[in-house]
Amino acid sequence: MKIRNHLKLFSLFILSLLFLVSAEWVSLWSNRSVYLDKVITKIEFKGNINTSSDDILELMDMRPGVQLSQGLLNADMRALFVSGFFYHIDIQGEADGEGVKILVIVKERPRVKDIDFIGADEVFPSDLRDKIPLKENEVITPKKVTLSKEVILKKYRDEGFFLAYVRFETEPVNPETNTVKVKFIIDEGEEIPVSKINIFGNNEIDTYDIQGIMDLKESGIIESGVFKESAFESDKQKIAAYLKSRGYVDAEISNEGTNWEIRWENPKKKDKRVVIVNFKIIEGEQYFYNGYTTNHDLTIAPNGMPQFLNKENNPSGTPKEEWAPVYPVKFLEDQYEFAPADVGEVFDETKFQKDRASINEAYSAKGYLFAQVIPRRKVVELSDASLSRYENCEKRGNSDAVSDCNEEYNRLNVARLRKIYEEEPKLRGKKFIHVDFTIRENNLAFIENIIIKGNKKTQDRVIRRELLFKPGDLFNSSLVNRSRERIFNLGYFKEVNFNMRPGSDETKMNLIIELVEQPTGTVSMGGGYGTITGFSIFTQLGENNLNGTGQQITGRVEFGPIRRYLQISWTEPWFLDKPWSLTLSAFYSSRTLFVGATSITENNNQGIKEVASYERSGVGVSAGIGHRFLINWTHFHRYSPSFFASTRPTSLVSDQVLAEVDRGWQFRSQLTNGIAYDSRDNVFNSTQGFNLIFSVDNVGQFLGGESHFDQFSPILEYYHTWFDYTFFGLIRKNALRRWRVVQQFRTSSVFTFERTPKYRNQDKERIPYIQVQDRLFLGGYESLRGWFFDDKYYPDEWKDGAASRVLFTSELRFPIEPSLLWFVIFFDAGSMYEQINRAVGERKEFFKNYDNLVAAQRFSEPIETYLFENYNSFGKKIPDSPLVVNDPGNLVLSSKNLSMSNFRFSWGFGLRIQIPVLPLRLYFAQRIRYTGVEDRPFGLYPDNNSFQFVFGIGDMRF
Repeated sequence: MKIRNHLKLFSLFILSLLFLVSAEWVSLWSNRSVYLDKVITKIEFKGNINTSSDDILELMDMRPGVQLSQGLLNADMRALFVSGFFYHIDIQGEADGEGVKILVIVKERPRVKDIDFIGADEVFPSDLRDKIPLKENEVITPKKVTLSKEVILKKYRDEGFFLAYVRFETEPVNPETNTVKVKFIIDEGEEIPVSKINIFGNNEIDTYDIQGIMDLKESGIIESGVFKESAFESDKQKIAAYLKSRGYVDAEISNEGTNWEIRWENPKKKDKRVVIVNFKIIEGEQYFYNGYTTNHDLTIAPNGMPQFLNKENNPSGTPKEEWAPVYPVKFLEDQYEFAPADVGEVFDETKFQKDRASINEAYSAKGYLFAQVIPRRKVVELSDASLSRYENCEKRGNSDAVSDCNEEYNRLNVARLRKIYEEEPKLRGKKFIHVDFTIRENNLAFIENIIIKGNKKTQDRVIRRELLFKPGDLFNSSLVNRSRERIFNLGYFKEVNFNMRPGSDETKMNLIIELVEQPTGTVSMGGGYGTITGFSIFTQLGENNLNGTGQQITGRVEFGPIRRYLQISWTEPWFLDKPWSLTLSAFYSSRTLFVGATSITENNNQGIKEVASYERSGVGVSAGIGHRFLINWTHFHRYSPSFFASTRPTSLVSDQVLAEVDRGWQFRSQLTNGIAYDSRDNVFNSTQGFNLIFSVDNVGQFLGGESHFDQFSPILEYYHTWFDYTFFGLIRKNALRRWRVVQQFRTSSVFTFERTPKYRNQDKERIPYIQVQDRLFLGGYESLRGWFFDDKYYPDEWKDGAASRVLFTSELRFPIEPSLLWFVIFFDAGSMYEQINRAVGERKEFFKNYDNLVAAQRFSEPIETYLFENYNSFGKKIPDSPLVVNDPGNLVLSSKNLSMSNFRFSWGFGLRIQIPVLPLRLYFAQRIRYTGVEDRPFGLYPDNNSFQFVFGIGDMRF
């Protein structure tokens, strides 16, 4: 009996324990009355894999210590569902003393691990990935999937693929990470061509002219004519703008009758679809220009001061006669494209809008972003009755009316209109527009906030440090435009747009910077070629925006029969977030040097010669800093210690090279200091601006090493846009404004001055202060196209290199595709020198006595010297006497010798192919010589007038 009672009690205990365990957590929704109004003691989460508990808590208002209420429970449940992270949520409660403990149980939606676009051939997957709302590492929701499919279809419609179809699929969810790979499977369909473009309603403007400014084209032999909905929409705006520019100010595109439709090209066969496009135009009347009047709004405020005039020049209490606008009227009138002499011309709405914008731009540059330019148009009909109304002012009723009439007579150019009426009968009855510009200067605009959007990888500080202004600064349109160029020139973004929004009051505005990032990492393989450096293959790895910090790291391996090179470098462009850059690099190089030619026959000038060569190897490091100041200026400093050795000489090298080989490894210590100014609009494809660099290299001397010299290197580049392919507006197509014909002017000089060591004695005969590899050469793609470094038309001294060099070049570039391909016409000039100003040192006497030696030779051997100076070994006439060409007096850089006769010239044409990984340069170059004849300053060399093919891979120009 006792045992039975014990079993009953034990069973009752177990059942009670199970009941308590099972009832420990109870859903708050079914037992609200038990837990409401109790204080929350603790909040726990269960089921979350990718979303942290802290992130979930941030979505909720519940907190420990807060009293649980029905409103709080409802709000948190709603907030969790709205987040889109979860497809199931249960909030449970458990009694915890006098309070309640909360358990939030969630079932997460899977997150995206990878997004693949299957079948996307005609549209870049990266473009689709940027546009769709579904992103990697974000939660998948049905809404995001639907919107993503719509975005993809719209992109294809914009590109002309109206039959595209998109299907969405997912792979099985990874239960450990709750992530999934998703696929958008795309059937692109086919592009649909435009079969016919119909334009209706244009009575005066020719249909052909309208079609000329449109992006849509009918398909044909030349034009593919693919229909794009985005082009259809933009063409409606372009047609209206074109009509307004032709004086049809009231022109518009009618919604009724403007459409497009897809049809079968052959309704019977039904094998090909085409698009028929219709534009219905309401043309209206044509208007003509009748001048501008410009005035400042001098409306008086209650305090007796001008309400809309700037407050900076006109503080309270300023006498009326001293009121001063920011710009006088005369200055503003000088900015207009329309001139007073244009009265009677067609009223070009585009030109009018530019004139209005020019005033706003002028005020924006001074910080008056809120300045208003209010145009009021007065239409005058060119008829006798209309003009007589202003010509008979004396018949007005009172003196005020007469005065007003006379003022209108002058303002509306009535006398000029009367003359047009008499001389041009075809304009009678036409309407003339006079515009009164009223300017309200208003307040200065200050930048309240700078908001950056679109930078997913690049950190905000990388962008902000390129800005030439900060919050609180006065708005300056010039600084804003230059800042936009600086951000674009980083190379991290394919689009940089600045937009303005109103601020918290009438003196403030917010600047929105909208960015579209592009890949900044590079993995490239290719080749390079130069006349001197020869052909080589290379592999280069780089990241120009390391972890979004703007740091750059690159490694390059190059190998070829003439040049071998290994380099690694790292750059921090803003060290410690200051405008100081830090660059560290290390290199190894090995290069075969050709040191002129040695004669292997008795006649040293006209015999057979063989090229001599040796190898120069080096290893070194460098550390450099740079500092940006003002807007476009930079000064930079770099120290480069290195070791070099000469090896593997051929049998015909000079004794100087053999001595260098015997010396083995030599230390070289170099310090570079320089300053640069860069105002180019686009460093990757410049169309305007300057690039100036001046650097000084101090080698050896106080720095130690075996080489001792100073080298000065000025470089000047200028880019000028002559015109674009609209040909000054003759062709009305905005897309052609990107096709700019640009000319580059560039000069580069290097001046070397030999110095002496400061810490020890050095045998100059055994170890020259200027080594062979430090000498300069002229010729090839790198400097003077069409010439070779040992060209037969060079002085003999040039063939072994020189101490100084002067180069000029100009390239006229015609875009074939402005981001990829240009046709180029070029002109190059170059010369080299051994001494500056005058001959010094051990060669002074030779330079001085050369003329006497030549005169003596001509006197003692007149026939032999005459033949030598005028004919080569084959009996052909030569253009210049070798004795004149090799005159050492020409090797002295002076005002006399910096003349055309001492330069070598070439011209030619070719292609610039700007492939990012492998920029190609293909030229045909022809040597030309300066004749000194006024009407024909340049001529060809009589024994060599052919074009040389010059090929380059990479930007290795001087």
